[in-house]
Amino acid sequence: MDLVYRVPHIVKAGETLHSTNHEMFFGGKGANQAVTAGQLGADVNFIGNVGVDAFGEQSLQNLQARGVNTSAIKKVGLTGQAIIQLADSGENSIVLFAGANFLVTTEQINVERGQIEASNALLLQLEIPMPAVEFAADIAAQKGIPIILNPAPAQEISNSLLSKVTILTPNETELEVLTGLKTETDAELYQACSLLLQKGVGAVVVTLGEKGAYYMNGHEHGRIQPNRVDVKDSTGAGDAFNGALAVGLCKGHSLKECILYASEVAAFAVTQMGAQPTFPMSLFNK
Repeated sequence: MDLVYRVPHIVKAGETLHSTNHEMFFGGKGANQAVTAGQLGADVNFIGNVGVDAFGEQSLQNLQARGVNTSAIKKVGLTGQAIIQLADSGENSIVLFAGANFLVTTEQINVERGQIEASNALLLQLEIPMPAVEFAADIAAQKGIPIILNPAPAQEISNSLLSKVTILTPNETELEVLTGLKTETDAELYQACSLLLQKGVGAVVVTLGEKGAYYMNGHEHGRIQPNRVDVKDSTGAGDAFNGALAVGLCKGHSLKECILYASEVAAFAVTQMGAQPTFPMSLFNK
């Protein structure tokens, strides 16, 4: 559950700010991505946890209402939360309480492995324990199923996992954590992405916010310019991008076509409040 506080600017160390508004939205990286993909026409199966609390039940009902199959979601512990500061500039800062998300186990993934094996793509992020992520990737890799990994929140990833990833989607900060290299210029992005390709990643798509995206695979590299929009809330923009990227991949689009589509979906998302906006049919039909 996203608890959003509107503030004049992101709070500094030792500073106390008055929030001008407070709202609650459904969130969680996995849920945001699943809801986006579901709204864009994908048949989405979600494996994960919610808490044994009111937030958990509300989250399940929300996913079901948006067409996501929740049969593999367990209730355990407390529902994860994100405390989000949303500045007047549109920038955000997020504190995560993992809760039930960090109670996802490899045993739980194994029970639901049939859902992974029957899929056209596996979309993963790092708000669940790394062993569960790696185990799910192993299942998909054994069946030759494409894997999209959104390496957020930023942390180190084993070369074994990287070698199984079809498309890796870091932002600049996450790319720097993964490679130890600077990521400020196109030349630096090229070097960092090249290093990940050497580790076996099929393609790297770096999300750059208002600067668009940079991509590289074994055949091409380049920058996708952003769609210019009036930003209301950048929370969940990366998740909308990843959900749409997965849909494009399942439709058989090229990498560049997938990125252009995902960029359009993300651009719409930031014009709406909350991390799970309702997308128009014009995006569904692309």
